Amino acid sequence: MSETQAVPQDPQLADNPLYLQRRERADADKPPSRATALGAVASVRAPGTSSRQEMMEGILAQDGDLVAGHFGTVHYKPVTVCGVELKLEPLQPSIGTAVHGIDLATAIEEPDMVAFLRALWLERRVVAFRDQSHLTREQMVAFAERFGEVGAPFGEREHMPNSPHDLNQQIKAPGIPDMLVLPSDATVPNAASGWHCDATWQPRPPMASVLMCREAPPVGGDTCFCDCYGMWEGLPREIKERIEHLTAVHIGTVGHQMDGVTPVAVHPVARTHPETGRTTLYVQQGFVRRFAPEHGIPEEEERELLRVLKLQEGRPEYTCRLRWEPGTIAMWDNRAVLHSASGDFWPHRRLMERLTILDWDQARRAPYYAPVP
Repeated sequence: MSETQAVPQDPQLADNPLYLQRRERADADKPPSRATALGAVASVRAPGTSSRQEMMEGILAQDGDLVAGHFGTVHYKPVTVCGVELKLEPLQPSIGTAVHGIDLATAIEEPDMVAFLRALWLERRVVAFRDQSHLTREQMVAFAERFGEVGAPFGEREHMPNSPHDLNQQIKAPGIPDMLVLPSDATVPNAASGWHCDATWQPRPPMASVLMCREAPPVGGDTCFCDCYGMWEGLPREIKERIEHLTAVHIGTVGHQMDGVTPVAVHPVARTHPETGRTTLYVQQGFVRRFAPEHGIPEEEERELLRVLKLQEGRPEYTCRLRWEPGTIAMWDNRAVLHSASGDFWPHRRLMERLTILDWDQARRAPYYAPVP
């Protein structure tokens, strides 16, 4: 089947005007734009190819002999919680844990298990669970509800994007309006491949995000997470002193517009985590464009400060990388990590489902900075 005849991942896409508009590039046999990570990697894998169809066929041929398998040594910490034997696999020394041996459809009925998982999540910032393909969308919502209030697809309901420019917002999960469906196929590739925290353009950004993988590429498409505690601790002392009481402007994209209005919020550069009391660096390339104008920072100094802060993003020592499999579900702390999809998997398909979680304590939802004396 040629790409232009391919069946879209979700039936709602078949007659979606935006999807049909974006597939014009595929119908014209033009390769993905090299201005995107997906297009750049594709051009590296199939250099000198001007035909999209030939490029796709060449890459798929490279991956055609891949087989599923498991080998090597995995180090994990064995723990027993509520009679369930768990294996806790660290994804990186300071951030990220994959939890093996749990069935989230039943285990979250135990309050002690929920308490254990929340403590692990606060400590490790990112927790992932394998082999959860059996979870229905309704059970995914039930899991999220054990940790906070399930928000709208982008958190708080004061600003709910309805822009016609974002394909992801056109796909609805029947009966679950708060779920965001994230498709990517050979016709319309999609990956949020820049470092960001979800919806920081909201005055009260979501506490957490939950992401379920329903369809994964055989190689690529991982999600990387960056520890904002490490980003703060790694700054030179003089930089910390210069920025710790500053605020920054977070601006959404055209895809985040509501009734044509682009959302804007102002948040502290140094943020106090409301549950751990620790300090994170709350600046990222995704939505931060400048410091608040009332600080009166000269343009040249502002540019250099933002450059130094954003150079902290993605340092290997602060990051972990999660390899997706169908049935892998992950929850991360938006107050303490950045994340970025790895845009390297075109023309393979990837289908994800996301929920956001709001803190039950509304007084803790707005970012603040309260340094310890």
